[in-house]
Amino acid sequence: MRPLAALVAAGAVTPVGLRSIDTAFSHRAAAAAMREAPLVDAKGEPVTMCFLPTLNPLATGAARAAELGARALGEALEKLGPAARGLRVQMALCLDEHLGLRQPGGEVPAQRLAGELAARAEAHAPGISVKVATRGPAGPGFLLPELCDALGRGAIDAAVLGGVHTDYDPARIAALDAAGRIFRPDNLDALIPGECAAFVVLMRPDVARRAQLRDQGQIVGIATAHERARPDNDESAFQASGLTAALRSALAPLSERGLRAGWMLTDLTFETFRHFELQAASVRTQHLFCEPQQVESPAQRIGHLGAAAMPLHLGIASEAFARGFAPHPCAVSLAGSDGGERAAVVVVAPG
Repeated sequence: MRPLAALVAAGAVTPVGLRSIDTAFSHRAAAAAMREAPLVDAKGEPVTMCFLPTLNPLATGAARAAELGARALGEALEKLGPAARGLRVQMALCLDEHLGLRQPGGEVPAQRLAGELAARAEAHAPGISVKVATRGPAGPGFLLPELCDALGRGAIDAAVLGGVHTDYDPARIAALDAAGRIFRPDNLDALIPGECAAFVVLMRPDVARRAQLRDQGQIVGIATAHERARPDNDESAFQASGLTAALRSALAPLSERGLRAGWMLTDLTFETFRHFELQAASVRTQHLFCEPQQVESPAQRIGHLGAAAMPLHLGIASEAFARGFAPHPCAVSLAGSDGGERAAVVVVAPG
């Protein structure tokens, strides 16, 4: 089974950890981070969310996202050491859909955020190129094939896949509240607002060996699809044709070798339509998984992950593989965007 790319470094900042290893261990230890935020809903009631209390409480929106992203990106690139300065590096930055919308003043937050993070990355990897996608949680799955192809052809030496998300913003809270998507005792079919940034560095295994970097996991399958069910419609989530197809395609390289996955990392919150979708897809793909199945949904304990979901999943898996606290050597990351996009990425322990 030829890997599409090897994971050689990760960086993450979440409400349960300021570094990748902290978040990975805290997640596996079932840590939770809900607290009352200094933000209010339309009724003037405080909002319960998962956020970083170490950040300036007055920093919101894109400015806060830039600070989150800079910390996580810096950690990932620092782990490459001096070798990064001689590498051809491409970064794929994944952001939430609303950051791609033009603001009243004409600014597009995603463009400013990408520029700030690219400037930070220059210190570690001069000449780094950046591509931005505002497709939400499933966005990384749509960018990964292009990154892996570039690595395979030798067009680049390393790829940085990352995502940044924050709901810590009055406008964002107002939008979620208006859509009825904020979790509270009288609204359980919803999400807990959160914030997170995560980046992983990918290389071909042979390039990683030459750079004397440790292989911490290998991506072996990637697939994307679309679902008709979305938060704003009444389509049946039990159809799950897109997620089912994505799982079958992404897990095919394992099944062809008689292997099955035993660890699933999802971006599921408490919104029931996504749970129904996963239940339907899981029934149809049971033969691709082994028992006992470990299904983990970080967003239910550390808040909505947005576009950072899949990079965070890969970071958690790589740290767990490297340090021996992974529940299974074959993991699959699942994520879905509000527009119906779905993505699945399969990563296995090295060796």
